[in-house]
Amino acid sequence: MESLSWKLTCVCGLVYLLAAAVQGTFLDTYQAQLSELHEQMKTEIGKRFRENSELNGRMIEQSLIPLLAEGTVGIRDANQDLLEQLASIRPNETNSECWATIDALIYLFTVFPQWDLQDCTYGGYSQWMREDGRLRFYPTAHELHRASSEVINAIVGILSEDNVVANGEDVESRLDGSLDHFNEVSIEGLQDLDQELEKHNEREDAIQEYMRECIDRTIATSREDVAYTIRYAEYYCLEESNK
Repeated sequence: MESLSWKLTCVCGLVYLLAAAVQGTFLDTYQAQLSELHEQMKTEIGKRFRENSELNGRMIEQSLIPLLAEGTVGIRDANQDLLEQLASIRPNETNSECWATIDALIYLFTVFPQWDLQDCTYGGYSQWMREDGRLRFYPTAHELHRASSEVINAIVGILSEDNVVANGEDVESRLDGSLDHFNEVSIEGLQDLDQELEKHNEREDAIQEYMRECIDRTIATSREDVAYTIRYAEYYCLEESNK
């Protein structure tokens, strides 16, 4: 976007210099029209970039963070259940190797779900949000940038020719054509960006579904770890204590 803005500024400056040298020619009008289109496109693209950022921010704040909070609570509840169940069956003052193994399992099964939750977050970002940037809004914005740059390069080529003013009728016709094309590119490109913004809800639904499934799996695994630890303690450690 900055590159395109720089090119447009140079073109407007070039037209201005030519028009200043030959006041009252078609270049005066062309300079005003090109400058107006330049400002309009910068404003409209900037507005859509802000809207896309706001949509992403709202999705993270209102959809994804609450999901992660639910996951954190679910994991914490599983850990609390583990500690309470073990406390109800663990003999007092036990320092055996078996119960040391249980303590190690408690530590591992406290850390693992946290890592899994982090993986859910990273997976959601890498699989959906990063792809969202590659496939949805930004590629369309870059295509608008590319198409606009091609038009600007064509305009620069016309204005760089010899005898621009002397060949006024031909140059004016070609510049009018380029100006119309620039206008078409801007309108179509902005419409494409609007369509991509409308697809944001689809992407939001997809990332929510992915995150929900990943977090549910993490909580379920944490519950399975609780059950495994309790079974291990009952089968091995209590048997050992009763001998």
